[in-house]
Amino acid sequence: MEESAQKKHESNKLSTTTTTTTPPKKVKVHFCAVGSAPLMKKNKFQIGSEQSFSAVTGFLRRMLKLDAGASLFLYCNSAFCPGPDEALSDLDDCFSIRGELVINYSLQEAWG
Repeated sequence: MEESAQKKHESNKLSTTTTTTTPPKKVKVHFCAVGSAPLMKKNKFQIGSEQSFSAVTGFLRRMLKLDAGASLFLYCNSAFCPGPDEALSDLDDCFSIRGELVINYSLQEAWG
């Protein structure tokens, strides 16, 4: 009798546990215009951490309404150009300042 009561208790335990899926982490990206680059009304966005840096470039091109042939240079913390296949989560982990990943953008090369 004890064994069946224990099985019933275990089955109740299993049925009450719920599986929770964590929502994908977002990275707060702060875009800063450099030189003659057009300013945006909103310059802070939440972007999924699983995105590559090329997705950020495409997003910014759409926001600025740039043609496909127009040049756009992106810099992380005014220092370097991340590779297009670089994961946004990795950049956030290494170069985030006060919870924001600062991305400077320009239409001409600003830093070499």
